[in-house]
Amino acid sequence: MEVKVGKKVLPSKLNLLCTTLLFGILTVPQISYATSAGEVKDTSKKAIQIGITSQHAHESWVEEEHRLLEEIEDLENLIDHIQWQQKKFAVYKDDLQKKIAELNEKAKAMETVNMQLLPILEENLEKIQANIAEDIPGNLTERHKSIHHARMILNDYDMGLLDKARVVLDAVAREVDLGHQVNVLEDEIEVEDQLRRVKMLQVGRVGLYAMTLDNSRAYQWNPATSQWTIIDAADSIRDAIDMAEGVRLVGLNKLPVTQPQQEKGARQ
Repeated sequence: MEVKVGKKVLPSKLNLLCTTLLFGILTVPQISYATSAGEVKDTSKKAIQIGITSQHAHESWVEEEHRLLEEIEDLENLIDHIQWQQKKFAVYKDDLQKKIAELNEKAKAMETVNMQLLPILEENLEKIQANIAEDIPGNLTERHKSIHHARMILNDYDMGLLDKARVVLDAVAREVDLGHQVNVLEDEIEVEDQLRRVKMLQVGRVGLYAMTLDNSRAYQWNPATSQWTIIDAADSIRDAIDMAEGVRLVGLNKLPVTQPQQEKGARQ
């Protein structure tokens, strides 16, 4: 019998036995015709040496056979794993194709939304800017900065629709919150043909007031003329500014909320 592993042929125990018998048959005539005991002894030693060599060769081939069988088993396990991976990759491929198709559909839907929503966002931002130009001139620096930032986001190709919608809605929210806030800030206003450094009090959209830093003169913004008008209400405005800054607790009910009455002898 022969054991085949790959392209190698492994000798079996039967082959080894046949080899030993053949050697014995070949050596018997030599022993029979030996002319002396020395020749018989030499021939026996050779036979023993050949048997030992054959045994070592047999053991070596057995070890090689075991090694090759283990290698075959490892390769079979590897083949099984590769076949499993092929099946799994086929499943993954189908799943990815479905996801790609879904993403393509969503991309088309988002493109449609962009075409419809982006012009609306642009239009609303323009309206906010127009309202700021016609509104009371309170906190203009921050308001213009908000509009500028929103316009930059809308003009940025890499920004997503969500970011563009959020920045416009944030600008709208700031304008809405402005009507519910009482703010005090220091700024310069143009009145009586010159710039004056004042403390400006903004009470939502009810009114916008200003007081010189020495508390000597008070002004109110007149929406009808888009100008600052001198008013005779310095004490009320000073108290309101102190209240807004947390200096004292007073009410805002003394502030003039009607069209400002010009102080006698003062120019508009």
